[in-house]
Amino acid sequence: MKKLSILSAVAMALVMLASCSDDDNNYLQPRHFDDTTAPTVVSVTPADGSTELDTIESITVTYDKPIFRAPNTSIRVYTTDSTYYYVDDTISQVVNGNQLVIPIDTKPNTSYKIEILKPSVRDSSYNFAADFQTTFSTRLYNLFDSTKFDISPVPVNENATEPTKKLYSYLLSQFGKATLSGAMAEVNHNTQNADYINSITGKYPAINTFDFVHFYQSAPLNPSNWIDYTDNSIEEGWYNNGGIVSYMWHWAVPNSQADEKKYSTYKFYVNQDDDAQNTKFRTTFAVLPSKWEYKHLTRDMDIIADYLLALQAKGIPVIWRPLHEAAGNVPNGGKAWFWWGNAGSSVYKRIWQRMYTYFKQKGVNNLIWVWTSCGNDADWYPGDEYVDIVAHDYYENDVAKYHSSASNYFNELREMTGGKKMITCAECGAIPSYQNMFNDGAIWSWTMPWYGDFTTNGIYNSPDFLIEQMDSKYVITRDELPSFKSE
Repeated sequence: MKKLSILSAVAMALVMLASCSDDDNNYLQPRHFDDTTAPTVVSVTPADGSTELDTIESITVTYDKPIFRAPNTSIRVYTTDSTYYYVDDTISQVVNGNQLVIPIDTKPNTSYKIEILKPSVRDSSYNFAADFQTTFSTRLYNLFDSTKFDISPVPVNENATEPTKKLYSYLLSQFGKATLSGAMAEVNHNTQNADYINSITGKYPAINTFDFVHFYQSAPLNPSNWIDYTDNSIEEGWYNNGGIVSYMWHWAVPNSQADEKKYSTYKFYVNQDDDAQNTKFRTTFAVLPSKWEYKHLTRDMDIIADYLLALQAKGIPVIWRPLHEAAGNVPNGGKAWFWWGNAGSSVYKRIWQRMYTYFKQKGVNNLIWVWTSCGNDADWYPGDEYVDIVAHDYYENDVAKYHSSASNYFNELREMTGGKKMITCAECGAIPSYQNMFNDGAIWSWTMPWYGDFTTNGIYNSPDFLIEQMDSKYVITRDELPSFKSE
């Protein structure tokens, strides 16, 4: 019995040895030391340096001879210059004799570097292949559905200047394909935030938005020696350096006719807790020609029209965004934020339409008209014939949602206008990232971070985020813009 047990054990060991020898990836194969040349890579799929790839599931590296995988391979996958992860050596495998297949779970719009480090791959004579690396990048998936849009090829103002038509056509040509970068001026009429973005990223944003918020402290009303909108050299310089000029207007008004020359009483907020910040301007009377309020608005529009005509005389088109966020919190059962929405949607639309018509009568034909939604406020939309672009002002307070696409607001505006208008993010805190915009099919025409901490200090938009955003080929910067000047 003892001899039989020993013989059985020997037989079992021989069977196991034979079984193991069938596995090409162990160390029990015959060694052929007559070969002294290490395996060399002859090709890799996808090819080294490939770009704009669809997401892939594996990489195939082909060598010039049959290869074997070492028990512990060292295959690194980099998605940045300094960080990497290892491919699990239990799932990388050898196929067809001389090909190493590396599984990889790629993501869109990402650059990859793969390193196969010695001694991961060998031949039958235990010659180990040298280190090898390959790079490729995947494309960004654009889920924007252009079939849902049918946008006019020309601005609503049939008398628009040639530069204005060129600017509109350019914005339309990029809509759904790329997003323009933007910056907001500080209140004292400058390019301060654009300069900051340039200092961080090396590039200027495409659009700089100014604000006529202090027109009552400027010539011709009340020159105060610190701001003068009749001097448009800043806008002219920005435009001549290749940038797009945008203007909004926090339209401040006095409480009453008696206060018309008391410029310190001019306010634009209503229904705020601090009464010192509010105006008691009677918006209901602003659409009645016999009332003082109507005449006061006419005076103000004359002043702003002259500022815009001065820009027009220099051939400068303007993205014009007046009377913004009119509905305020009304759609949610609250109140309007600004006086122009204080009397409801019907009065508001008459004010918008009057401004549009009055400016045309004054010969102001260099404007692209942008209407701003607060969400769920279709009743406040002035009408297709008065608006070129619709906008939403998006401020996200949840840090986890910073840089989200805000696609719900984008889609709401598309549905509201039946896809007849371009859509933009006219104000924001954290800028929607171009990746999220493309992935969600919500590509805002441009994004405009508000000034102060919303742009600087890295609270909402970190330097790293700004660099990545501005460096993307899907984000248009000032140096990439065409000329809009008349030939």
